[in-house]
Amino acid sequence: MVILAVAVAVILINRPAPAKEPDPSSLQASGKFGFPVSDIKIGEGGTKKASDGKTITGYNGTCDSAAQAAANYTHLIEDVNLTTWAQQKKTLTEVSKPGPWFEKVAFNGDLLANAKELPTGAFDGQWYSRADVVAGGLYRVASCEEEKQAVVQVFTGGVVASVNEAPSSFFQTVTFELAWDGDWKVSDAAIVPAGQDFGGRVKDAGPMSVGTNMGEAATPVLRDDLVNAFFKDKSREGWVEYANAKR
Repeated sequence: MVILAVAVAVILINRPAPAKEPDPSSLQASGKFGFPVSDIKIGEGGTKKASDGKTITGYNGTCDSAAQAAANYTHLIEDVNLTTWAQQKKTLTEVSKPGPWFEKVAFNGDLLANAKELPTGAFDGQWYSRADVVAGGLYRVASCEEEKQAVVQVFTGGVVASVNEAPSSFFQTVTFELAWDGDWKVSDAAIVPAGQDFGGRVKDAGPMSVGTNMGEAATPVLRDDLVNAFFKDKSREGWVEYANAKR
């Protein structure tokens, strides 16, 4: 299997303030799995588009918009397609600030794009990894100061290539640090393995499907048994469903 997971553990001296408790009026009743449901949606929140014509930019600096930006930027961290990688990397540059994290999250795409012999397992036209954010459809704001800085975790689904096999589905958490620079810019990001806490900036690494056999080539719709398995050793505190999560 092409493993597309990277880790960043950068401890910052100046950390953003603790996340404010969500305004109860902004959250609907509990969703299917008991998480609060926000009225914000994946695929919305900004007023502009990056040079790829699809990545949403132009946010208003609120903490809700930070949660939307993180969801809308997730494909730039998760996706690897050889036909679009160069543009994707350019777009990630447009919506981010330089740092050691950038090379780490771009490593797999660069490795595949520069390989002399491409590994087997590509699916649906040179895809090696493809995110399905609405399939995960959860977020947790670990900390946020409007128009300053935010740390947001996004729980996403996806599909990853397997050598000489059909692609395999997965769920995992992507963690973003966002800095305000007239728009939300990624200043750090990681697909954090179990046991890591993003340099102490998040409660835990967040849920993921490692060790759970889903046996499906397409990302499944979440079920109680999957959610219970993914959150077995992780806190559910602070997790919220996007309004248009796939359920």
